[in-house]
Amino acid sequence: MKNKISLITVTLGLFVGSFVLAQKTDTSSQDLLIKKLTQIQLNLAPSDASRNSVVLRLADLHSERARLLSMKEINDGCTVCKAGDADRIKSLSYYNEALAKAPDSVKAKVYLQLGHLYELNGQKDKAEKNYAQILSISSNPMELAEAHLSLAESAFRKNDFKTAISHYEKVLATEGASSQGLAAYRKSWCLFKMGQPEQAIEQLKVILKDPKLQSRMAISRGVADNQFLEEVSRDLVTFMGARGIKAGDAETIYSLTPESFRLQQVTLLAREGLRLGQKEMDLKVWEFVAEKHNDPKIRLEAKVRQAQLLFDLKKTDAAQNQYAGALGLWTAAGCTVESCDEIYKGLRQFVIGWNRIEIKKPSAELVSAYQDYLKVFPQDVDMQIWTAQAMALNGQYKAAAELNMQTNALLVAQTDKEKLEKNLLLAIENAEKAKDEKLLMAAQDDYLAKSITKQKAQDVEYQRAYAIYQKEDYVKASEAMRAIALGNGKDAKIKLQAAELAMDAAVLMKDDVKLQAWSAEFAARFPEKKTDFTSIYQKTVLNQSAALAKTDSAQALIVLNQFNVAAAKPEDKKVYLKNKILLNEKLNKISEARVAVEDYLKLPGLTGAETEFALERKVWFAELELDFTTALKTLEMTKNTSVSNDQKVLKLALFSELAEKNPQSYYTQYLKQSKDAEKKSLIALRLVKVSKTPEKELAVMRPYLEGQPELLAQAVMSAYASTKNRKLLETLVKNKNASKTAAFALASRILFLENLRSVTKTVAAHQINPKTIKTLSATLKARVKLLEQLDTLANQAIASADWSSQLLSLDLVAKENKRFYTEVLSLPTPEGLTGEDEQQYLGLLSQQVAPNQSKSEMAEIKVKEFWADKSVNEKYKSALAANPEWSSYVAEEVAMVSAVAPEAQKAGFSEIQAMASIRKVAANQPTFAELEKARLNLKQNPFVASAVKNVLELEKKADRTAMVEYLESRLSGLPAAGTEQKKEIN
Repeated sequence: MKNKISLITVTLGLFVGSFVLAQKTDTSSQDLLIKKLTQIQLNLAPSDASRNSVVLRLADLHSERARLLSMKEINDGCTVCKAGDADRIKSLSYYNEALAKAPDSVKAKVYLQLGHLYELNGQKDKAEKNYAQILSISSNPMELAEAHLSLAESAFRKNDFKTAISHYEKVLATEGASSQGLAAYRKSWCLFKMGQPEQAIEQLKVILKDPKLQSRMAISRGVADNQFLEEVSRDLVTFMGARGIKAGDAETIYSLTPESFRLQQVTLLAREGLRLGQKEMDLKVWEFVAEKHNDPKIRLEAKVRQAQLLFDLKKTDAAQNQYAGALGLWTAAGCTVESCDEIYKGLRQFVIGWNRIEIKKPSAELVSAYQDYLKVFPQDVDMQIWTAQAMALNGQYKAAAELNMQTNALLVAQTDKEKLEKNLLLAIENAEKAKDEKLLMAAQDDYLAKSITKQKAQDVEYQRAYAIYQKEDYVKASEAMRAIALGNGKDAKIKLQAAELAMDAAVLMKDDVKLQAWSAEFAARFPEKKTDFTSIYQKTVLNQSAALAKTDSAQALIVLNQFNVAAAKPEDKKVYLKNKILLNEKLNKISEARVAVEDYLKLPGLTGAETEFALERKVWFAELELDFTTALKTLEMTKNTSVSNDQKVLKLALFSELAEKNPQSYYTQYLKQSKDAEKKSLIALRLVKVSKTPEKELAVMRPYLEGQPELLAQAVMSAYASTKNRKLLETLVKNKNASKTAAFALASRILFLENLRSVTKTVAAHQINPKTIKTLSATLKARVKLLEQLDTLANQAIASADWSSQLLSLDLVAKENKRFYTEVLSLPTPEGLTGEDEQQYLGLLSQQVAPNQSKSEMAEIKVKEFWADKSVNEKYKSALAANPEWSSYVAEEVAMVSAVAPEAQKAGFSEIQAMASIRKVAANQPTFAELEKARLNLKQNPFVASAVKNVLELEKKADRTAMVEYLESRLSGLPAAGTEQKKEIN
């Protein structure tokens, strides 16, 4: 694009003169003049002497208008720029016409203009021929220079640098030639591209020294173009960097570059050397920058770069001096982290890079550099942390701990809990290594006050308490140790050690009150030391347990477990065991509760209410531990006055199913005795589903299902799934009460698709037999009849508004009508017909089957509309999720849909078909070990949702419907699971 702009700019008219210059932006006047001159030109005879000047004028005007249009289009941001093409082509034709009769004095200019126009039109070869023509016809040095410049530019663009140089040199050799500055500049780039950087550098120096070359164009010849000189100077930096910076390069740049930007270019050279890794020489350039520059920020940058380069060159002392000087300049230069970002990064990276080298054993100098940095940037948390690490590795533990604590205050504000936790612990560690008691206490206090995660709070508290104990301050030590023993810390070993030291301190203080109170607490909290603790404290356990049970069941149970059963009275044993049952139940210790229930039932002299209490808890605990056989037997023994007889029978039926026994007798009993019609319908459906002869069971249960169309339809589908008796579905679809159920829709679709498959098979196999008129007529009529059957099915599908039925039937209508139309028109013409008769016969035949073609096209349009429905896939997936037991039917249906689906949509239906076709195979069945492990977890965690869900998923894979339904019900009831535990503890 730059090339095109430059060519457009220089392609001025030859003969328009003052008019063009005055009116170059007035395109309307230009258009009018072109129109008038064109009319004049058309009215002039070819031999007319004035015609050639008019043609040249028109060529100039078209060329100028092309330039203006192109410049406007480029300024508007065109990507494919064509605005001036037509005018340039017109201009070329005029110039070529006028060339033969043009005076010799202007021919070179015409060739030059032709070359520019051809070049703009992309005709490079023609352009070069016209430039070359100037060399053969002209003796004018300026014209020859223009031609050489154009040929040089063309060669330069083609990377033919050797040829380009030869032409540029001719321009440079022509005294007074325009664009000598540009020629010299381009020559330097040619040399650079040819791998001669030194010669290229010398050429750029010439430009910077010679006033005649210090502008691109002749119009400013002898006047320095600062923009051009800045570009030359910048390229000189580039060439020097590519060649490798040498001694004196910075001075050369400085001396040859105009004053307004000389320091800028020298700094650029320094940065280029840094980028290219030329450390030795780059260091000298940065020294030059620092010496010459009056901008404190640049001098600051120079010092930072010098420090890094000196360090890289193993001159550590000098590097550290420069680094300190740079830090000292930071504030004076008015820098902030944001305004001097790169310099800041350099200052920071200097220390970090040094640290990487001395990572295992930091030197005192490195620590000093860290400290110098923090004096200027005290809020840099990471650098504070690394400084403390370096100090610790250098043996400066006290300084490290103090800095750690200083950093902690900043980390709290940042709320980086992980980094804060680590630094708090480092402060303690460094204080310990410093062997400074006060500093250690301060670090520990700092941890307990500021730690968010409290990961080591228990350890820190124990260390502080133990230090007090060693000082023989037993009052404070005992209280501190007791707090740790009874606290929320996770380390049980530390808690037990704290309890034992608390007791030791109490012994040393001879405080019997504390010994008695604390021994009871520790006995409950540390069962493994129960004998030791309970030997100190012997009082009535039952009363303490009952009191504690109101607020702390766990503590109450621990106290209760101290009860001496062997020495207890029968009534006390009864209270003890009942409380043990209830406390274990509250704490979800179901196995322990079951043992207590069995012990309770063995007690002599239980009242009826006491026996019923124990049996009810036994049923509940057996259910929680999935022992449904025990639950069933026990429930049969209870009088269970708290629930209705109907509820009890249903519970018995449920336990019977879960125990893998036949629930029929219980369900039958329920159907006979219950007055709840809705529940009886559900039971009837259940019996059909579990029956080995579902069709017979359906007949028996139908009276209970008639009032519930949805349940009746489900029962029919369940029976059909087992028997595949079509009559079941036919009976169902005749039941209008069930017409709005999902099962009714599925049954209707199954019947329809079976009919459609049958007709599809018949019509696809049918062939038209043209052997005789009789066979032709018979087979045509048969085909028409089959097509009518298809129409009937399609109308049925449309009436049903079912997507797949409509799609499949209409797809078949479209294809078979199209096949019929094609086959009829392809039939052989009867023999003996004249040409006219044959045409009439074909016309009649076409008319006869035209409706079939129309019907095919209309059906195809409708089918496309169906395929445009993007929600179908999600509807199928929803159907599968809602009724997974119907997946086999969905799979068959989707297979039919997928068979006719467009290629772009087949993948989606294949995915649904795969989802619907999944069968429970042995590989998916859970192993006995997996199931038992999950059940054991549920027994141990009966009210934990994840434990219920785990068993539920495995039971689903095992296809145990009753257990799945039971677990789903249990999962939904978890929030209320604790209601049965609210029993009074005596």
